Amino acid sequence: MKKPDKKELLTALAFLAPSFLVFGLFKYYPLLYNLYLSFTSWNFFSPVKKFVGLANFKAIFASAQFWQILGQTLFYTFWSSLLSIVLGFCVAAALYRRRGPVGTALKTLFFIPNITTASAVALLWIWIFDPDGGLAGQIFALLGKESPRWLLTPEYAMWIIISLSVWRSLGYVMLIYHSGMSSISGEIYDAASIDGAGALQQLFRITIPLLKPTTFFLALTSFISAMQVFDIVSVMTGGGPYGTTMVMNLYIYQTAFVKARAGYASALSTILFLLVLAITFAQRKLSARWGDYE
Repeated sequence: MKKPDKKELLTALAFLAPSFLVFGLFKYYPLLYNLYLSFTSWNFFSPVKKFVGLANFKAIFASAQFWQILGQTLFYTFWSSLLSIVLGFCVAAALYRRRGPVGTALKTLFFIPNITTASAVALLWIWIFDPDGGLAGQIFALLGKESPRWLLTPEYAMWIIISLSVWRSLGYVMLIYHSGMSSISGEIYDAASIDGAGALQQLFRITIPLLKPTTFFLALTSFISAMQVFDIVSVMTGGGPYGTTMVMNLYIYQTAFVKARAGYASALSTILFLLVLAITFAQRKLSARWGDYE
């Protein structure tokens, strides 16, 4: 293989330089600067950043509040990802054979929430579960019962947020699964039908196994996205009631910009980054082992 000469190498570097500059300035530099801040005590206003070593990390791991918020974040991440993938697959399977304008319209309706801004759908969900004038309140009124204060009740609030997350991501999951189903050869189903396999047998013996790579991809992207949830929680509950819907990103934001503890918030960000990295690495390992097929 011919090695590129010096002129070709310089030309390539000249074309790549703007991209390297953008990535370095807006991605890697903030990441490294956040890591540096995590070892300091700083309030945004003081010109001096006091180096405190691992003190921020020790304080975080000794905090019961941190473990509660981490548990709530993982709870939200697990259930929102799982329900999105399961329900998205069911919708994709139901709509896969439906062709024509009706099928297209249904797929579009399911996908619209995914392209709607998070704050808009959060406000819609607030209205739906408003116990006084919202949709849920009106339904309970028709039944002659008093509607619960959904977003003010610890037992319900997180599940309401999860339901919004699932509804919003359902169309995206459906679309990815639909694309995966389209890549499966129809000859496989024809052969299975000749051998006497019914619809359910084809679903569990052909469709689901052959969609393993798609499922692992959706699990990975869903987990990463859910771990970084911020906007819908901020709009709907602000972390309440009594901190039962507080998640990591909202906690980091409030610690940094409300309490002005930049160093502590940077340490929290570093922990969240490492946790997401670990989950990503584990899922990629599982995908490499079980997600590929010949």
